[in-house]
Amino acid sequence: MGASSSIFASDVVPTFYGKRAWPGCPTKKHDWKYPESMIHYIAKNPSSTKVYQKMIQSGKYFFEKNPVLVVSKLDTCKDNVNSLICSNTVDECKKNTEKCCVKIDIAKVFSKIWITDKLSVTDGAKNFTSVFCSKLYRCEIDFLGICRKVIMFDDLLLFTSSAKKILLCDNQIIFNEGKPVMLNTILESSPNVTIFFFYFDDGASTVNTSLKNIMKLKNLGKIEYFGLHNLSESLSIEDISAFLKKSEHVRIEFRFSKNISDDYKNQLDALIDEIIESKAFNRLIVYDGQDREKYKTMKNRL
Repeated sequence: MGASSSIFASDVVPTFYGKRAWPGCPTKKHDWKYPESMIHYIAKNPSSTKVYQKMIQSGKYFFEKNPVLVVSKLDTCKDNVNSLICSNTVDECKKNTEKCCVKIDIAKVFSKIWITDKLSVTDGAKNFTSVFCSKLYRCEIDFLGICRKVIMFDDLLLFTSSAKKILLCDNQIIFNEGKPVMLNTILESSPNVTIFFFYFDDGASTVNTSLKNIMKLKNLGKIEYFGLHNLSESLSIEDISAFLKKSEHVRIEFRFSKNISDDYKNQLDALIDEIIESKAFNRLIVYDGQDREKYKTMKNRL
């Protein structure tokens, strides 16, 4: 079933913009076998996307009371205005070369959005996540990718609570009062994460890093891959060493910015020697100008 037919019920064709328009005739009054209050509650609180789809296919009443677009994925477009949404699975969408996707302007969507698999925000306005969250009904995604955005932490919580794969690149992540968010706080709010990638912005990052606090997290045992890129030398070598030893089950990749000092590079090189001599696997430390043979040795052990 294509996106345009499965997003909407067969007898429900609402417009994305403005007031809903029913083709043919207005909604008919139903004679329910149950109290109106119970039907209203069911309409407002569907237990799953499958239940919701069956409800709106059974009658216009349910969509009218709770207009929701069920989509599996959303990708922002390079025009920085529109997004592509699809109701097919990610694999089905790939097979269809995204011909099943529908292009929409999220800011003008009337209905709420229930997203179930993938959210990829690499284009669009700086405040795209806040705009999207204002339209969000439920978020049950497996994959989250956001780049170059200003993200309020309360909005981020809506995404990270379900995501298993999280990629955050060059973002500013702040609390409502403007204070920076600690990296361990982001990880703590991601109870299901198994793959975590974070690329720090080039300036003074709004996300502080504390490996000591990260090592205390209960969900650290679930993580399979942990990558931090564009790191500054504010990260303690002792903390990096302790983190590597504690997280033997994790594939770890630390890449440092180009402007770290020679003294810090020497400290990193000593740690790299220790990693190589211990014959440890799944550890990669990268900095500009490092010994290529040592790099290859770590790379081959991933």
